[in-house]
Amino acid sequence: MEELLEVSGLRTEFVTDAGTIRAVDGISLSVRKGETLGIVGESGCGKSITSLSIMQLLPKRISRIAEGKISFEGRNMLDMSADEVRDIRGNRIAMIFQEPMTSLNPVFKIGRQISESARFHLKLGKKEAAERAVEMLRKVGIPRPEKIAQQYAHQLSGGMRQRVMIAMAMVCNPQLLIADEPTTALDVTIQAQILDLMRDLQQKEGMSILMITHDLGVVAEMCDRVVIMYAGQIVEETDVKTLYKKPLHPYTRGLLASLPQLAGENERLTSIPGQVPNPAQLPPGCRFAPRCPVKIDRCETVQPELLEVEPGHSCRCLLQQEGII
Repeated sequence: MEELLEVSGLRTEFVTDAGTIRAVDGISLSVRKGETLGIVGESGCGKSITSLSIMQLLPKRISRIAEGKISFEGRNMLDMSADEVRDIRGNRIAMIFQEPMTSLNPVFKIGRQISESARFHLKLGKKEAAERAVEMLRKVGIPRPEKIAQQYAHQLSGGMRQRVMIAMAMVCNPQLLIADEPTTALDVTIQAQILDLMRDLQQKEGMSILMITHDLGVVAEMCDRVVIMYAGQIVEETDVKTLYKKPLHPYTRGLLASLPQLAGENERLTSIPGQVPNPAQLPPGCRFAPRCPVKIDRCETVQPELLEVEPGHSCRCLLQQEGII
């Protein structure tokens, strides 16, 4: 399939009192037209920074994209002017943020917030934009959309606010939807409804989705391919079926082993010891080595490359590349 978004060698840095910290370190990925790509990892792995880098929404005072290329529909967004990026952001590429309550403006009515994007990008008049906002609220399954359009964010439930965020993202029919933890803090029933909604909209509109999550259940349900991130790097990439049948990286195996199983005896869940390293104090070798149960001495000194171990299946692990595991 034709690639819609291609990220190559992306390095994003932050300037702090402790020095320059590289939060995203040389990642490359692509999203094809009509597919859903999942980015998975623990908090602090660089997933959200990757999405904000693509959208160019990071604070310029303390951050910068040091290297890399972000191509959308064949054009490098890093070479575009600020006006050109604004024309794409919210129009051709839209984003659902992690926490709707902090993303929605508390002093403006829901309808106004949705219609602003339609007025800016679609050049609609005030009345037409307001009608478009109500239409989008209806499309995302919100009952009484005319009434909801006149309410404020604090008057809605978490599930309703998330639907509003989707309506806001979809108002201009984007080619790419970036969803950053779209079901966080929602109960299981509402999670399922939100995922069904996103899948239905994708099929109807033909858009691509970049799904950022720590929930492997969401990945299994929504994604075609998946990228596993750890400490700012991609450590594994493959199609979703292969990931569950044959995970290669010890980190991926640890994530899958931590999932509760319905079948079999009730056993204590497996956990990965330790935590993601501070990006200002990364280990000299493999970044997962301090937590890896199968590491060898060289893992602590040699930085592995991301290599294709099998067709369409890449892994950043010395043990895999040398056939030890």
